Amino acid sequence: MIFRDFWQSNISADKPALRAILFDVDGTIVSGRTPIPGAEKTLNFLRENNTPFLFLTNDSHHSPAEKARLIGRAGVEVNASEIISCSHAVKSFAEQHDLVGRKVFIMGEFGEPCYAEAAGLIPCRNPDELDECEFVIAGEGRFDWHDTFQAVMNYFIDHRDRKLVVANPDSYWPNASTGKLGIGAGAQARFIAGVLAEMKIDIDVIYLGKPYPAIYQFAVEALRRNFNMSDLALNEVLMVGDSLTSDIAGAEALGMPNALVLSGITTPEIFAKTSIEKRPALVFDSIG
Repeated sequence: MIFRDFWQSNISADKPALRAILFDVDGTIVSGRTPIPGAEKTLNFLRENNTPFLFLTNDSHHSPAEKARLIGRAGVEVNASEIISCSHAVKSFAEQHDLVGRKVFIMGEFGEPCYAEAAGLIPCRNPDELDECEFVIAGEGRFDWHDTFQAVMNYFIDHRDRKLVVANPDSYWPNASTGKLGIGAGAQARFIAGVLAEMKIDIDVIYLGKPYPAIYQFAVEALRRNFNMSDLALNEVLMVGDSLTSDIAGAEALGMPNALVLSGITTPEIFAKTSIEKRPALVFDSIG
């Protein structure tokens, strides 16, 4: 079945089972610097039918405006207001732990404008001020890994009750411009935690991005707020993505309906080798 036909049958029902959609970006809407064929047509169809939807991304170091421009350059027009980054969830974390207004140390890049600052935190990147910080955020991009990792490990030796917050749990990411892989924030954080564990120091690592719950919960709250849907339930939101271990696994853990597209990480060949019990009920070649 074509995704548009599936959604048309859903919204045409007397009582639609699904009321909103969350889309993954890379591999679902665009692939590197090119659009997924038919993606923009589907998005326009959804807009014409007043379907509430948002985009979820584990890209933690591009602001929504930056990410919207990148997607636009790939040939799909989206609004910055439609993009939810895993870094947005740091706001909920700060509020839940009464950390708003406190100083936080950031390893690497964390959006421009900075997601931490938008969450009411005071960002710090000077290792000499680490002891003044309430927790550490593992950002992305280019920075001095050697001095930063060393400073952060010594910080946790001295402050074993503090938390390492990781917006993007991914171990690696594909660099569209070079065709090679980059080391993700998740891998960097796990390296630090692993070295500390060898010293019998177990730190609290908090992951925010897919497949962890924080980003999904933040996105559903955004749907409720942005589209005046205060009664929207998790089981009324369809998660659409190309990764069985990220997009689909995270939605499954929260009891959210989900649909796999075979236009990105999970290729038709990989899907054919996937055991029946790990296959989602809804599978499409793409959203086009």
